Formats: sequence, C-alpha cells, structure tokens
Amino acid sequence: MSTAGIHLDDIHKTYGSGPGAVHALDGFTLHIDEGEFVAVLGPSGCGKSTALRIGAGLEQADAGEASIGGTTPAELGATGGLAVAFQDNALLPWLSVRKNVELPFSLVGRSVDRDHVDDLLRLVGLDGFANHRPAQLSGGMRQRVSIARSLVLSPHVLLLDEPFGALDAVTRHRLNVELARILDAQRSTTLLVTHSVEEALFLADRVIVMSGRPGRVKREVAVPFGRHRTKAVMADPAFLALAAELTEALDDAEVAGGTAA
Repeated sequence: MSTAGIHLDDIHKTYGSGPGAVHALDGFTLHIDEGEFVAVLGPSGCGKSTALRIGAGLEQADAGEASIGGTTPAELGATGGLAVAFQDNALLPWLSVRKNVELPFSLVGRSVDRDHVDDLLRLVGLDGFANHRPAQLSGGMRQRVSIARSLVLSPHVLLLDEPFGALDAVTRHRLNVELARILDAQRSTTLLVTHSVEEALFLADRVIVMSGRPGRVKREVAVPFGRHRTKAVMADPAFLALAAELTEALDDAEVAGGTAA
C-alpha cells in the first residue's frame, strides 16, 4: 500500500445527539493507492458523501483518521494538490466562466496558465462561453465549469462527489471518457462517489459498495478492465455481468440499511 495515497482509517461520524442523532459512518476504512481510481457506491444516505468530505478535510471525523501522503487533507488542499468537485457546482455568480476556472490559481498564489484553461474549456465544450456568467448557463453547463475548475491545477488527488449527476446521458458519458483519459495521463489519485454502477465500472480500478447507514465497507471489487477504456467495454458480457452483480449488492445494502432517498 502506497504511503502517498488516500487513507481513511476507522472513521466514525454522527450528526446530532440523543434520539434524533444520525449515525453516518461506523468504522469506515478505505485505502487508495497513489494513482489509483476508486469508486464508492452505496444507498442514498449511507454516508458515502460524508466519507468523501472527511477525506477532503471539509468535515472532521468523530473518531478515526484521514490522511493523504503523510499529511492532512487540509494541508494538501492549501497547496493545490487536492481538488474537489461536487454535484452542486458552487460557482461564483459574479465571475465569468473563465474567471471561475482560473480561480484556483489565485487561491494558491500561482500564475494563471491561460493555455491550460483554454484546453479545459474546449474539453468540457465551453470554449464559446468563456465570458458568460453562471446565470447565463444551463445547469449542465455550470457543472462542466465546475469540473474544469477541479482539474485546472492538475491535482495529485481528486475527490468527485456525483460531479456528473446533473448532466444528460450523452454529455455525462463523453466527460467520463475524457476524464479517464486526463487522469490516466496525470495519474491523479481519485475517489469518486456515484449512484451509477455503469459509471463506477467504466472509470474505476476498484469499486467499493457501502452498507446502508451507518456506512461501512460491505464489498470490494477489482475492475477487470485495463485503462484506456472505450464505450465498447460497456457492451462486454463481463462488464454487464459485473454491473448486475453490483446492482444486486446495492439493492441488498439498501434493504438491509433501510435508508431513504
């Protein structure tokens, strides 16, 4: 196990207290090697986004430890080595698309690489919208800006919480293909939280299935397809069989946990 990966060790998290307390995570442990792409699946409310936020340093665990490469997530994020993209795009409404994508450069005190920004805007299909404000864009377009912003510093660690959930199926798949290509080139250590079994299998080296709340690791599956995947892999009988197997595991987890959407 690489010491430069993501390490979530015996994480416990409860929100609130008394009869109304929500026990989100109970001994959740996940180790991701440097350069590995891991996808986490689980029923709604199982704590998978909580685990990601703790891994990003945005929340603190009640017990257990989160570390990345021998440092804390917050320390890595301050240098631009860690980036997060959420389904809620969190764009600044008074800035243009270009300025939103460029923002991480100023946050870490680095000069803007305009050529790289241009490349990312082309990648997500927004090169003709660089001067638009977020209010002038559709929800899917705003999410593409968020994705470009998360990639702009070429982070060592990338945490993705349902980043493609608001996109139409065609755009979502196209960005999955492009994201796989980018991350394969720069070998970012990546954690993806998703509800899509197909997305997890297409992108990840390993898929984790969580139990219903309180969240624990229920199952772990190594994805038997190499990098450089194309759309054709989704028609492979082995892909379809594994997707069915993971869907059944998710259904079992939801019934056992009794979680609600």
